[in-house]
Amino acid sequence: IFNNNAGWSLWFLLTLLLLLDAVFLLPSLKKVQIILEESIQAETHTEITLPLQVFKYRPTLLPLVDFTLQFDDRFKESHHSAFYRGNLIRLQLPWTPKERGIYEELPVQLYSQDLFGFFEKSYAAVAKQSILILPKLAPEVVTLLPFFKQQVRSQSHGEPNFSIRQFRQYQLGDSSHGEPNFSIRQFRQYQLGDSLKNIDWKLSSKQQELIYREREHEEEQDIVLLFWGEDHPAFEETLTLFYSIHYFSQNQRLFQPLLIGDGLTSPYQTDAAAYAQILPFEKVPEGVPLLTGSHLVFITPVFTPQLEDYLSQLEAKNSCQVFTYADLMRQLNKLEEAVG
Repeated sequence: IFNNNAGWSLWFLLTLLLLLDAVFLLPSLKKVQIILEESIQAETHTEITLPLQVFKYRPTLLPLVDFTLQFDDRFKESHHSAFYRGNLIRLQLPWTPKERGIYEELPVQLYSQDLFGFFEKSYAAVAKQSILILPKLAPEVVTLLPFFKQQVRSQSHGEPNFSIRQFRQYQLGDSSHGEPNFSIRQFRQYQLGDSLKNIDWKLSSKQQELIYREREHEEEQDIVLLFWGEDHPAFEETLTLFYSIHYFSQNQRLFQPLLIGDGLTSPYQTDAAAYAQILPFEKVPEGVPLLTGSHLVFITPVFTPQLEDYLSQLEAKNSCQVFTYADLMRQLNKLEEAVG
């Protein structure tokens, strides 16, 4: 084939085409910038849109002939652009996050091919920006707020008992603060979380139901709402309820919230980042505070020996209540039935 001018001409033409093809592989994928336009805060199982910008700081003369952005399996999205030189591309990336967390980087795989598709090169890029995924708000929790307000009003300073799963009461002992001797304002039906010390047992036996003595001028304590995040299958569901109670009550300032779990710098860290990054613990984290002079309302997936040990350290100087996930769901169902 190279014994005549036509053969040599064909060889030079093919060589020139291959060289030209190789030239279009020279532009670097590393110079492509991908950024998230703004910080994102969202909830699990709620569809959001991530606004992305793709660009080069300095557009290049040689384009990326066949340029592709491929996102991971969470997104199932890709973007293709022909002869890309670095001009600004804006993308709206839909995403429905399934797990809580703080996502600092969004992985993106970049691909480029030559003119004829013979060769391909790739580069693993990241879009750096903070994405906070929080528990999903449960609007039905709003119906629990009057219930918690009633618990706040009914607790007087120094009462040491606390309610446990399935209405089982665990008596911690006499409080060093004692119980004020107030006159009785009214008798009413016992409600979950009321102190057993104020039940009129004689009247209850006659009425065949628990009757509670509500006292005049009961002293209100500082109310602390604590999430006890011990490892349990209902951890996420319980955190969702706690977060929703905190969110819907924050304008009323009913409670001071505390989060006890792994992954936090302090139990007093109760901002959005804390709800995104808190993890269940197997061993009680260091720095758990020993509070005094407060009424403590614990919300926990389940009552455990570790929680009982912690409560025993608080018994002398606080009054405590414990509501498990089952307790709250039972109360929610009860309220829904009453409304329905």
